[in-house]
Amino acid sequence: MEGEYRKSVLPDGIRLVTERMPHVRSVAAGIWVETGSRHEPEGRSGVSHFIEHLVFKGTETRTAEEIARAVDSVGGQMDAFTSKEHTCFYVNVLDQHVPLAVDLLADILLHARFAREDIEREKTVVLQEFRMVEDTPEDLIHDLFARRIWPDHPLGRPILGSRDVVLGLDREVILSHFAEEYCPARITIAVAGHVDHDRLVELFAPRFEGFHRRPVHRDGLPPVLTPQVDVVAKSLEQVHFVLGLPGFAHTAPERYALYLLNTILGGGMSSRLFQEVRERQGLVYSIYSGSAAFRDAGLLYIYAGTEAAHFPKVLRLVLDELARLRDKGITEEELARSREHLKGNLMLSLESTSSRMNRLAKQEIYFGQFFSLDEILAAVDAVTVEEVGRLIERLVVERDLSLVALGPVEPGSIARASLAL
Repeated sequence: MEGEYRKSVLPDGIRLVTERMPHVRSVAAGIWVETGSRHEPEGRSGVSHFIEHLVFKGTETRTAEEIARAVDSVGGQMDAFTSKEHTCFYVNVLDQHVPLAVDLLADILLHARFAREDIEREKTVVLQEFRMVEDTPEDLIHDLFARRIWPDHPLGRPILGSRDVVLGLDREVILSHFAEEYCPARITIAVAGHVDHDRLVELFAPRFEGFHRRPVHRDGLPPVLTPQVDVVAKSLEQVHFVLGLPGFAHTAPERYALYLLNTILGGGMSSRLFQEVRERQGLVYSIYSGSAAFRDAGLLYIYAGTEAAHFPKVLRLVLDELARLRDKGITEEELARSREHLKGNLMLSLESTSSRMNRLAKQEIYFGQFFSLDEILAAVDAVTVEEVGRLIERLVVERDLSLVALGPVEPGSIARASLAL
């Protein structure tokens, strides 16, 4: 399963990390830029995501159609995504088409036109994306939750940004933000699959020759979580809610214990929440827990959707499960099951070049090093019941609980006292 990992720093300072997988024929290549919605001034909220769209609208040598045709003609895939802390542009191709993948990625990153007519046209497309989120309550509730608990921090803003700000973006603001954020010190190129590292250095290095920009200083203060209880009334068929607690930063040493705790709580079909609320009580279709990790903060959260009449009972069942965790902890059997679940998911994901490319990039961005599969599995196996118990004591604290609900519920109908564990 383990591939050959290598790292080089290109002359301009861009990091190139690769993992060779000789048993496959495909390659996943991504350019990761350490810029996202948390790095935007409030007056540019949404510009990172907007730039992600615009680079595909044409370069100095290719139109948008020619970019799409070049990828389609070799049966490849090309796309991008923006998160709160980074933006990624990636291509999946067969190994024989790696030079094309390199050329396309470098072209859209270095030579995007940002034409005024494309900017105005793409605003209409992004407006449709805003409306799509509004029509998808399971997505919307997570944005609302972040906004409530981090009201004065960029992490609380949605990745799409502010509708009014995006509509008002002009070419000069976009070019200014691009020049400030897209610089070699913040770029990692990650490639996984049937590749040769030295050949990739030869392909990428000349394309970035002369790309010299200094990163603009960022304050980067960590967010301060403000516990909230809030209801947003909306005409929906269900009440959607997120219940959350403070978590840990991406590099926290407690991360493996948290992964296992999350698996036990609501990370799968055998989890406590799924079994109790869906299987035994039949009150939901979807319920799960998750952990969100950033450079300097994190969350442990629970999501559920249910009809309005069942909302109080579902909320009570979730709170009772948290109280049971706090008061009685977990069992050795639960920990053993969650270990195997976590390790199985990890090993299955390693059959995908895209998953390996993502793992390479995130390890370089957050840790500056590579962790082998054996190291990760050993860290998971080393977590004890006592360690998870100490983690529960730290995290499951009533005063830190936050709740945001969306749907046919009267605003003000939920009081802080209703979150008693």
